[in-house]
Amino acid sequence: MASGAALTVYDQWHKSRPEPGEAKCTEHKRVPTAKHGQGARWQVRYRDEKGEQRKRNFERKADADRFDVTRRADEPRGEWIDPKLGQTRFQVYAQTWMASRLHKPGTVTTYAGHLKNHINPMFGLVPLAAIRPTAVQGWVKDLHAKGLAPRTVETIYVIFSSIIRGAVRDAMIRRSPCVDIRLPEADKTTIRLLSPAEVIALYRAMRPEFAPLILLGAAAGLRQGEAFGLAGDRLDFQGAMLRVDRQVVVIDRRPVLAPPKTRASVRDVPMPAVLADALAEHIDRRKPKDALFRTSRGNLIRRDYFNADILKPAILAAKVPADMTFHDLRHTFASTALAEGVPISEVSRWLGHESITTTVDLYGHLVPEASQRARTAMDKVLFQELRSPRSSQP
Repeated sequence: MASGAALTVYDQWHKSRPEPGEAKCTEHKRVPTAKHGQGARWQVRYRDEKGEQRKRNFERKADADRFDVTRRADEPRGEWIDPKLGQTRFQVYAQTWMASRLHKPGTVTTYAGHLKNHINPMFGLVPLAAIRPTAVQGWVKDLHAKGLAPRTVETIYVIFSSIIRGAVRDAMIRRSPCVDIRLPEADKTTIRLLSPAEVIALYRAMRPEFAPLILLGAAAGLRQGEAFGLAGDRLDFQGAMLRVDRQVVVIDRRPVLAPPKTRASVRDVPMPAVLADALAEHIDRRKPKDALFRTSRGNLIRRDYFNADILKPAILAAKVPADMTFHDLRHTFASTALAEGVPISEVSRWLGHESITTTVDLYGHLVPEASQRARTAMDKVLFQELRSPRSSQP
């Protein structure tokens, strides 16, 4: 039988055009087909968005009619989605999604790790259409309860929600379950600043072949991976500038050279004399062929090895705060530049921030004289207007 103007709902158990004289079944009083009594009786036939014919079988005609009516209503509006696609398991679609992305190697490693360790254990075997907002919210809560930092939970959730958004875009599901999901509040970044004396103490406590790395952080604001990836041909001693256009990242447990994390991270940074002298001496002594800093075996540096075996002993020997990190040197660079009157827009560019808002949020409070400059400027302009003859006229 047909549902609608065209025949789209078929009775698979009975012939729609029987030959005269064919025997009818005793149960339905209709001419049976070879499939009579086998499998689902009702079949909906339709064409997908590519024009390819599809079929869906149903035990009850009411379910087949409901499916067909919904499809007919949604299709002209471009809103119809084949429910069968929603039965695709999350981890199956996630593999397709990952393969389609233009991620950098380091990002691929990060995403794959979070999928394996945190996302697929919860949703991997679940059909896309079966994922509900309540389950997503509960999962986010459990991640935080397990001790993951708020920013880590946010990173994991962003990966998950991006995959779900891809499924919606690919018409695998009609809508995303990532609706009104509350994430744990992230603590504000702790800004730990080292004094000039502490920076120099740490520099002197380092093993000589790695000591200039301290100044690359504190005097040029480089991220740790950027400092590890710096090469001699990126140094302009005459112009007193250095070029940041690559970093060391770990892929498949091996450190490799890769582009910086963002476009803004590719930048030129002023090279003060204290840093230039240290790098020139390092090059003269070590004569590196590519990356300025390598392990004793000639390998690129992994940050876990560097932090545990090289930086930590120097921190203890220099008697600087025991819980400081390499990133604190970057904070020190920014705060020192701002305290000396360098415009925050320049500091932002040298740090490689994508937006000056990031710089202001992190370091704006380190420019206390800005408040006094604002008061002085307003007083100068408004007092001048207040005392002018025209301001007293009605």
